[in-house]
Amino acid sequence: MAESIKSENLYAALRSRILNGDLQPGQSLRLRTLAAELGSSATPVREALNRLQAESFVTTEANKGFRVAIVTLEELQDLEAARSVIETQLLVSSIENGDRDWEANLVGAHYRLSTCEVPNSFSQFEAIDIWDIAHTEFHMALIAGASSKWLLNFAQQLHAQLHRYRRHIILRIDHLTRVAQENSDKSLGNLSREALGIDAHTALMEAALARDKARAAALMLDHVRLAKDAFLKLAKASGIAGFDTAA
Repeated sequence: MAESIKSENLYAALRSRILNGDLQPGQSLRLRTLAAELGSSATPVREALNRLQAESFVTTEANKGFRVAIVTLEELQDLEAARSVIETQLLVSSIENGDRDWEANLVGAHYRLSTCEVPNSFSQFEAIDIWDIAHTEFHMALIAGASSKWLLNFAQQLHAQLHRYRRHIILRIDHLTRVAQENSDKSLGNLSREALGIDAHTALMEAALARDKARAAALMLDHVRLAKDAFLKLAKASGIAGFDTAA
């Protein structure tokens, strides 16, 4: 039992470091180095990395060992496309099946998100973490009334993968703002605020509570599109075709 708990803690620690960008996309993951850092031995670290590989956070190649999975524009578009289908379907199901507890939890999650400052590249990591947790909790609260456990599980996996991309967005917002000022393009500066700000989330909550399935579905599709466009425009403005390994 003790060994199992230790292995679970190693998995959680490594997963957190990947999601938060402490371990960068493409970075080599050396067993002995990680074991020394985490106060463990190589075997449980390997087991944790194998679990993370199964979840697509880590990759491995023959004779090259483990690496943090890279992030690409293609994968971002694929993740957002999957999210738009799954999360929209779950939202409609939540509206159909959600009870009073679902409504109360949704209102509470929205309130917690509304009290968080919208993060930018100058925010402290703790502030970014607080916002990101509240953001994920809100989206999970929106769809929590749905009846499909499998789709809910897929939605959670998608949000975990997109966590890394949101980190890239947040840490590059200052660059986007500078480019916008240089080009007198207000749309670039506004796009990230629209994607991350509270207004779109408020509209989603209100449509869900009003049991307006058509409006809620349309808002969700638009919200996902905005999130995707914010990152794609940022990448284009920065002159990057893909993502580098630096956060």
